[in-house]
Amino acid sequence: MFTPAEQTALAAHAAALGLSVNEYIRQTVADRALSWHREQDAFRAIAQRLGCTVDDLLQRGSLSDD
Repeated sequence: MFTPAEQTALAAHAAALGLSVNEYIRQTVADRALSWHREQDAFRAIAQRLGCTVDDLLQRGSLSDD
């Protein structure tokens, strides 16, 4: 469950967006899950291009902005 401070913050942000707290939480959770999924897809594509697994890629620390 949420702490009283978290409940207050959730209610305030939801109200500012014109959403119920439940809808705000649903949208936020869905957005986080979709972002995670896109990130995983990107890691898989990079790993495939480099000929390794995502675990290998992350363990080696081979990600760069090159």
